[in-house]
Amino acid sequence: MIPIVGTRKRVFYGWWIVVISVLVNAVPAGLYFIGFSVLFLPISRDLGISRAAASLPFSLTRVISGVQSPFIGMAIDRLGPGKVLFASVLIAGLGFVLLSFVDSYLMFFLVILLVLSPPMISGFDSTSITATCQWFVKKRGLALAIIAMGFALGGSVLTPLLAIASDAFGWRNTALGVGLLLWLIYLPLSTRLHRSPEDRGLLPDGEPPPPMVQDSSGPKPKTAVGPSSLSEEISPRRAFRTSTYWILAFSLAMRGMVFTAIAMHMVAIMVWKGIDEATAGLLIGLFALPWIPVSLFMGWMGDHWRRQRVAAMGGIVSGLGMFLLAFMDRVEIWQMIAVFVLWAFSEGSLPLGWAMLADQFGRRNLGVLRGGIMGLFSFLSIGTPLYAGWIFDKFESYQWLIIPAGFILVAAGVLNWIMPQVKARTKSSSASGTADPLAPAT
Repeated sequence: MIPIVGTRKRVFYGWWIVVISVLVNAVPAGLYFIGFSVLFLPISRDLGISRAAASLPFSLTRVISGVQSPFIGMAIDRLGPGKVLFASVLIAGLGFVLLSFVDSYLMFFLVILLVLSPPMISGFDSTSITATCQWFVKKRGLALAIIAMGFALGGSVLTPLLAIASDAFGWRNTALGVGLLLWLIYLPLSTRLHRSPEDRGLLPDGEPPPPMVQDSSGPKPKTAVGPSSLSEEISPRRAFRTSTYWILAFSLAMRGMVFTAIAMHMVAIMVWKGIDEATAGLLIGLFALPWIPVSLFMGWMGDHWRRQRVAAMGGIVSGLGMFLLAFMDRVEIWQMIAVFVLWAFSEGSLPLGWAMLADQFGRRNLGVLRGGIMGLFSFLSIGTPLYAGWIFDKFESYQWLIIPAGFILVAAGVLNWIMPQVKARTKSSSASGTADPLAPAT
């Protein structure tokens, strides 16, 4: 039999998945998690409500998110990430359009709670992260680190644009424009977020297909490329019975809980620390900028060293950043940037958490497994934005928000450090510190 070698080379479509995912991840960070801090104070003033009242729907939406996240994960596994993203864009765009017309606290409450928040929390990054984990195995840490740049770009590009537009055109016109642009740009983009390489006759990481061999019946591949390559993975039921899953889940959820509590109040925190509101609105754009180099560095380290050790150090370093912020009476701009850099290590370690999830339990049921973690994150986050607003309303200080946040981030890092392994390592994967995604469980 004579091997048939193809000569035509194309860019592996997984890298296009990464590009799309970067753009997708920019939305929740730049327009909601970080970006809404720009709109937080103007909306509070316009509607005549306290910071605690403005924070209340963001706290309660965690209940809805906690319930919906596992179902979103199941939908991604069954329907594919592209269809789930399409629906999320439709609903999120409608949320911003409706927000532009709110004229009472009740309407604001309902729009945030029932329309805008659910897709922003579960519908964007869940689809992009799941798709990226499907398309990459050996280069999963780097690929996830790159798409994490989307969160950074959203915070460093979209959030300042949101601040400028809100100042120039008012927050209502800005919200309306954001909703229309979401529909215009992201609905077409969602149709290109394909489920997995196997569905398109490819292999993860752009690995070459098996060589064709010639016999009397014509050319045939030595090994088929298809969903059978996913058949040895760990089921969700089995994963839920392991301590590894829950330790990883709590370490990720605790990071998210801190982010949820603080990010929405970040502009207000900077004003409390002595930075004027206009400067804080622009400075918030630098909040996410350090995520880009830090995420890339940690992603590269995670592909060459023990991922759980790298993720653990990220939690500990970011916790130290919280303590630094807590014990400075007033901050200069450069000091605030230093805090942003230290906090970036927490956000930079999040992609490694999702990589470890796929390493330990496989790719087939990743949506459900990630949905379970996002559900835990949502339930842990119930009340955290409300608590942040209540703390300031009562004490005119965010001190007892920031200090506990530091301890929680350090604890998340410790959990990563002690997390046991579910899957055996192959000789090749041990060298790089990553688990073989199809290795048998120990």
